[in-house]
Amino acid sequence: MRSDLLPNRRKVTWFGSEQLQMAVAPGGGHIAALHFPGMPEAANPYWQPPWTSLEPENVSREIVEESYGGVPEGPLLASILGHSLAIDLYGAPSEEETSSGAVTHGKIGVLPWRLQRSRSDALVGECDDEFGQLRFSRALCAKDSCVLIEESVTNLCRWDRPLGWQQHVSLGPPFYAEAFWAESNCDRGVTHPHSFGAGASLVPDSETRWPFAPRRAGGFSDYRQALEPAQIANDFTGFEVRAGDELGYLVAGNTDLGFALFYVWPRQFFPWMGVWDESHARIGKPWSKRTWVRAYEFGVSPYPLPRREMLAVPRLFDLPTYLVLPAGATLWVRYLVGVFRGASEAGSLEISGSDAALVKNGRTISRVALPEKCASSPRWEMAP
Repeated sequence: MRSDLLPNRRKVTWFGSEQLQMAVAPGGGHIAALHFPGMPEAANPYWQPPWTSLEPENVSREIVEESYGGVPEGPLLASILGHSLAIDLYGAPSEEETSSGAVTHGKIGVLPWRLQRSRSDALVGECDDEFGQLRFSRALCAKDSCVLIEESVTNLCRWDRPLGWQQHVSLGPPFYAEAFWAESNCDRGVTHPHSFGAGASLVPDSETRWPFAPRRAGGFSDYRQALEPAQIANDFTGFEVRAGDELGYLVAGNTDLGFALFYVWPRQFFPWMGVWDESHARIGKPWSKRTWVRAYEFGVSPYPLPRREMLAVPRLFDLPTYLVLPAGATLWVRYLVGVFRGASEAGSLEISGSDAALVKNGRTISRVALPEKCASSPRWEMAP
């Protein structure tokens, strides 16, 4: 394990195997970068915002108001990197929550984490959210070309509470570029019920099916491909992971760079995956119409909403839209992230036994051994 600085000067801690190394930021706990032998140094798939990125302890109310658009989103934007975590809130807080100090996607993503090394190939991150009365832990362990991630959250309250829990996997250039491709085992979907504002290109609150989202101007966006660099978009669509599948997955690659990133998770715990596009649309600081990013966000909700709106629609497609964390209880989930090397063409993911394969028309492009099965604690909302 070694400490280092990203090109944007953010502090990260590296751990990993000989085949795959991963960097985690102690500020916010974000998974910020990965690297494997032979990978170009500048080919990190995880999004690095084009604005100045700050350690959470250096973010003041004055800085947020001046440079990051103010509360409640500004504290998150000041420190966000790559694969971030939305927990407690998935979306914006209410006016009353904002006045009390809440931030978009919850406090845990904007607080310093305690990072501890158990071995050179493993890392544990912990964070106590006094505001939200939550205790969060993430254990990461690398083996060959995969990283096993196990997360747990403990309710420090004496009452049951509804909350969001979403993995916000944001991909940026040069990985998210013209040669980008993606595939998932999603099925039914619906565009976000509200327009995201300036640059919104999709028909809101419209049912669809993976990988398509209906455009206002006609036709469809295809989430298997990157947007055109000149296209204006500010949109979100939520999809159900295919019913009957034990696991959900996302695999995304770049044919020019010759590798693909994949995530695998238990559908019983995370039944949704949403897709967010921001393409030169948002005008205010720090966006300033200069951002091009695509996020695939898997978790307990179809799309981000304020808590009250989330509670008003408890189910969609007969699936829960949030998680209930019982009083004093701890829930946990184990999922995987890995890399297919030598992936110079698009494919889909197949899991057989303890292997994951990138396949196309029945032909295996690349294969990776999986270190352990995905699993989770039970969720009473997901009971048949």
